[in-house]
Amino acid sequence: MIKRIVFALPVIGMLWSCGTKEKEQLRAQVDSLRTELQMSQQTAATLEEVGSLIDSIDASRQLLRTDVVEGTSYKDYKSRLQAINRHIRDTEAKIAELEKSVKTSKNSSAGYNATIKRLKNDLEVSTQQIASLQTEVEKMRGENQQLAMTVSQKDSTLAEREGMIKMREQDVANLENKVVEINAQANKTQADMYYAQAAALETAAARTKFAPKKKKETQREALELYKLSLSLGKTEAQTKIEELEKAIS
Repeated sequence: MIKRIVFALPVIGMLWSCGTKEKEQLRAQVDSLRTELQMSQQTAATLEEVGSLIDSIDASRQLLRTDVVEGTSYKDYKSRLQAINRHIRDTEAKIAELEKSVKTSKNSSAGYNATIKRLKNDLEVSTQQIASLQTEVEKMRGENQQLAMTVSQKDSTLAEREGMIKMREQDVANLENKVVEINAQANKTQADMYYAQAAALETAAARTKFAPKKKKETQREALELYKLSLSLGKTEAQTKIEELEKAIS
């Protein structure tokens, strides 16, 4: 291509020594070469731009993968993935334009065709890697959702069990309180019974004409019953105990 341009320069110098018809032919050749040069420069620039886009796509994919592994929000991931996919579509469009431009060129270059083919392959590899990343992320997201559901179910089960344990603990506490009440009532009843028996013996000893020895024995029995009654919480028995101890001594 460059050789043609270099060759064209001496041709331009010969225009003044040629006839009008030859001048026109040479001018047409120069214009054609100039147009071809412009197209070649434009194609080269577009090829460079496409290469940069593919490099940018690959770098963005690698960075996104790293952030996914280290931890990023699904919203951020989706937004960046959409941006990468837009770059892929733009690159595909530019490659299609290049192919069309090279096909319509009068002097189609095999080097351009090879470069375009390589860029298409590079873009296809990047597209497949993006698809693999999407599959991997969706799999991870599904596993995370399943794990979250499992944890939620376990938390619910634990909450139910904790509720049952609290209910049973309350039942045990209520039962313990009931036992305490029953024991207190039983002690009160027993104390009242001992007190009544002691009072009956004391009354019998006072009213009946027992022998002095028998009377003291009855009073001692009453005294022991009063003491038992006092030990079970019958405070009224204290006075009776003091009276009988004084009477017996």
